[in-house]
Order: sequence, then structure tokens, then C-alpha cells
Amino acid sequence: MTKHLIGWFELYVNDFEKSKKFYSDLFGWKFNQSLSMGESYWNISTGEGSLSGGLMKKTIPQHSGQAVVLYVETDDIESTLNKAVSLGGKVETGKTLISESAGYFALFTDIDGNVVGLWAKS
Repeated sequence: MTKHLIGWFELYVNDFEKSKKFYSDLFGWKFNQSLSMGESYWNISTGEGSLSGGLMKKTIPQHSGQAVVLYVETDDIESTLNKAVSLGGKVETGKTLISESAGYFALFTDIDGNVVGLWAKS
């Protein structure tokens, strides 16, 4: 049976420099410019053993909608939400219990209106 693992993600942004700073300050993500796509694409490294992705410039109307939400694991949802807000993000759903066994989630929008999820065990 074929495994269907998530292998990559992309975030559509308005300003590369502001978005790189936002995610670097919030999660410690690292960025490097794509050698094959030049200035129009930045690779994202989220940490060893973790999913990586890319930043793309919002260029068409379809980029303003979102159908997928990525959830980033954190030790403290409240402090991560507070930091997201201090960096220009907006809380959409505060810390919410999923179940005692599944933990908690929250949602915020980044500076480009992308919805990002947070997850924590407690």
C-alpha cells in the first residue's frame, strides 16, 4: 500500500521579507532563496526531521483563498498566540480542547491572512 505522507507545504504571501521575519521570529523557521526559481520563491526549513515548504508570492486571485490549514506543534498555545499577535497576526480561535487524549488547538491568521493552526498536548 502506498503511503500518502505530506511532503511539502506552501504559504502564499504579499511581502517575502515581512513574512520571513514573522515566521522566523514566531517559530524559528529558516529561509533560503530557491536556486531554481530565483527571487519568486523561498524555501522554508522548519527543523530537522520536520516537514519543509516554501513561500510564494500572491499573484492570482486564487492565492487569497485557503483550503488547507497547517498545524504547528507548540509547548504553550497561549504564549505562541500572544507572540503571533505581537508580530502582526490575529487570533481566530483561541486555545480550545479537542479531547483529553488529543490535546488542544488554536487558529491564527498571519500577516498575509493565511490561517495557521497550533496544537499542544496540554
